Amino acid sequence: MKKAILVLIALPALVFTAKAQLGYNFAQYSLGAGYSYVSPTTDVPYPAHGPAVNFNITFNSTPYTNFSIVYEFGQLTGGYSNFYTDAVKNLDSKNSSYATVIAALPAAYEATVDPYRRYFTNNYQSISLHGDVQLGEFLDYENGGFLNKVLRNVYVGTGIGMIYNNIVQINRYNNDSTRVYGVIDKSNNVFIPVRLGYQFKIYNAYDEPFILVETGYQMNYVFGYGLDGYADPDFTSRNFERFGGFHIGLKFNFGNVTSYRKPIH
Repeated sequence: MKKAILVLIALPALVFTAKAQLGYNFAQYSLGAGYSYVSPTTDVPYPAHGPAVNFNITFNSTPYTNFSIVYEFGQLTGGYSNFYTDAVKNLDSKNSSYATVIAALPAAYEATVDPYRRYFTNNYQSISLHGDVQLGEFLDYENGGFLNKVLRNVYVGTGIGMIYNNIVQINRYNNDSTRVYGVIDKSNNVFIPVRLGYQFKIYNAYDEPFILVETGYQMNYVFGYGLDGYADPDFTSRNFERFGGFHIGLKFNFGNVTSYRKPIH
């Protein structure tokens, strides 16, 4: 009788150990960093891509559902200065008409792209909270074959954030300096991130996800008109301003270890 009782007491621990050995366990927190290649969409034409760096901390509710706080800083640019830089790069300085073409660029831009010849550079910072869910939360990948095991790491996500705009370069005047454009150098806007990507999991010796490599695309829809700094009613529209692009990131799991309802590895 005593042996039977001991077996019953020990059985849950044995089952838990077996699950752990099969790769059910995961750490509940992650620390990470990432790099993005972002561009803005505003009323100012000719946007360009710029760099952005982020640092994040994540709570892993499950291996496939997590919630992150992200701090990011980067640069958004658009307008005539980008056009001029790209146009000059494509010209042959040895050509006899080089000087003539250079001199004609401002007028050509005003006639075909933007009569106000606007440009801006925004050295922004942002903080956001977002949640991501991977298909592994829903797929029966244990017996679903290779395709399901690959698809389980695809994620989608959304959340809310605040961007702090800092306009460091901007055209404030029309061509003959008879009018000053309405400009706000510093402003804050709420934004909604929409995310799609893939997470590669690297496992430690205990078959627990330890290093996470993420790559994907994120677009941030902004409430307000602070990205380009122009507050002039002649330039603002009813369209959402937005910014975003492709990103890649690296996370390291740490903290309390718990078990998932199905194998992770």
